[in-house]
Amino acid sequence: MNYSLDYIGHPHQLYGAVPYQYAQGKAKGVKAIAVKNGAGLEVNILEDRCLDISHLSYKGINLSYLSKCGIVGPEYYDKAGYEFLQSFFVGFLTTCGLRHIGAPCTVDGESFGLHGSISGIPAEETTACVDETDGNKVIRVTGIMREARIFRENLILRRSYEIPVGQNHFIIRNKIMNMGFVAEPFMFMLHMNFGYPLLSPDAMLVIPSAEIEPRDEDARAGLTSYKSIDEPVSRYREQVYFHRLKSKTNGQTSVGVVNKSLKTGIALSYSTKDFPYTVQWKQFAKGDYVLGIEPASCKMTGRKKAQEEGTLDYLMPQKSADFDVRVDILDGEKVIDQFINDVNQL
Repeated sequence: MNYSLDYIGHPHQLYGAVPYQYAQGKAKGVKAIAVKNGAGLEVNILEDRCLDISHLSYKGINLSYLSKCGIVGPEYYDKAGYEFLQSFFVGFLTTCGLRHIGAPCTVDGESFGLHGSISGIPAEETTACVDETDGNKVIRVTGIMREARIFRENLILRRSYEIPVGQNHFIIRNKIMNMGFVAEPFMFMLHMNFGYPLLSPDAMLVIPSAEIEPRDEDARAGLTSYKSIDEPVSRYREQVYFHRLKSKTNGQTSVGVVNKSLKTGIALSYSTKDFPYTVQWKQFAKGDYVLGIEPASCKMTGRKKAQEEGTLDYLMPQKSADFDVRVDILDGEKVIDQFINDVNQL
């Protein structure tokens, strides 16, 4: 496609990042950034919800899942127990952490709600622009989220999106920084989610699992069909699996969902050195029809159990850790077949 300004009046005719604000319901006041890259890729980033992604589509095909609660402002977030679910819009990306992932627990007198607090924190120092360095147009959205308390933790998540104009991929860069002066426990997971119409019985999960562990008896009952994607049913007990993925010698791996009837798919690529676990979430109830693929820095068993088992990770004072994921849209049967073949070769 020709992106010369000779043909258009304003770049937003084809591509750009447009900040806006929701006006009604529990979403009222939520700041967001609508991105389109001129190649059919559209991303909605919620500035007031950890710069997470509520919607992802490609050439008019929805790829993500939006829960029945819809977009919910950070003021409605409640960290107690499972109250996280009241504001869990799911989207294409909900960030989990930074100090806990998994079921609620209490550690040293402190209560941790489902999946931690970071997804309910608004971004600071946000920018949204088109960078034309070296003649390559890249849409960049950046910001920081601060999980900090006086006398306690001082963790910062710095996030940046790199979305090339005219291409069918983007990169999510995450840097967790311990700005405090003592070692700080941390747990981090990117809850990435696929929805209808990409997700349907015509879709297929492509995952190079080397090891797979069911979370509970519900998951164990479905272990032989963990890859299956079924029709929605009235009642479905979610199934969750912990995967260790095969990778290249440098640690890089890929996992994705493809739908050959739509000739469309999504591939997630990342390092197993950064994300040693990949959590699979299956929920195929009517109205709650979603598949989650969740790269995680640790096993999603919660802070309490990790501490008891001696597996809790710590970030040293004034140090940082990087967690990057590349998202590729797979357009066409040939590209899908090549992706499947590449994953099978891992």
